[in-house]
Parts: sequence; C-alpha cells; structure tokens
Amino acid sequence: MNTDHGNSHDSNDFPDALRWQLRALRQDAMPSHDLWPGIASRLATQQAPMRRSPRWLGLALAASVVLAVGSVGWFARTAGVTAPSQAQSPTLVQREADGLSRQYQAALQEVQVPMPPSLQPTAEALDRDVALIRAALARDPDSVRLLEQLRRTYAHRLALAQRVAYT
Repeated sequence: MNTDHGNSHDSNDFPDALRWQLRALRQDAMPSHDLWPGIASRLATQQAPMRRSPRWLGLALAASVVLAVGSVGWFARTAGVTAPSQAQSPTLVQREADGLSRQYQAALQEVQVPMPPSLQPTAEALDRDVALIRAALARDPDSVRLLEQLRRTYAHRLALAQRVAYT
C-alpha cells in the first residue's frame, strides 16, 4: 500500500543529473564475515519438532480403503444376480438407502437447531434433492450411483445443520 503524503514525485520528475547522482550513491557491500553459521545455529535451536500423525490414522485409512474396495466388489458381483423372488423384496441398495435415511434422521435429531432464514433455501434445496434421489431409487432400485449421491446429499445437509449448531 503506497501512501502519498503530498509528494507526487515520480522517478521521471527528477532531472537527469540528480537521478544519476542518486544511482551513484548505491553501493553493494559484501558482509565482513560468513553469516551462514550463525543462521544455521539459530535455526537448529528453534526448529519445531515434526508432527507425526497418530498411529490409528493410518489404520483407519487402510480400513476405509479395504471397506470401500470390498463393498464395490460385492456390489459388482451381486449386481447381475437377481432372482424372481427378489423382485418383491427390497434390494440391497434400497435397504442401504433406508438405513442411510434412518441414520440421517437420527443424526439430525441430535443436532436439532433452527435453521437461520439465510440458510433456509439451501436446506430446502438439499431436502428436495433427497426426495428426488429417493424417487429415482424407487425407479432404479439397484443404482449404486444414486445411493452414493444420496449419501453425499445427506452428508451436505447434516454438515449444514452442524455448522449452524456450532456457530
């Protein structure tokens, strides 16, 4: 940020002779001794210890990857296998969607916070999206993509409610 303080001098406002005199005043000077050993010793004493992630974080990450790969493989294996008796009973995706809905409702009950008017349209839009996804799941009961979209929409809606609760 430049402050002017009434001086509107540009380098072109000075006469050439004065500009050359100002340039002649600048002289580079080498330090009298090597500065690096002092800097290195101060850095060594002030060096912050490296943060290590908790051991359980790696295990949790590995477990989530195994769970994701296993569920995708299981869904892929069972997607092509449908028996006539399963036509009337809910599919695995529908049961999972129902479970997600129950978990979402329980989590939303725990937060129980009135939505401010500024965020009300966002919450209503997310709720409409949930209804649309559930309707699409009724038409295509084996769609894993719709299930994932439902999971993401529930997560966004719950995160919005939690943000309101904690602010």
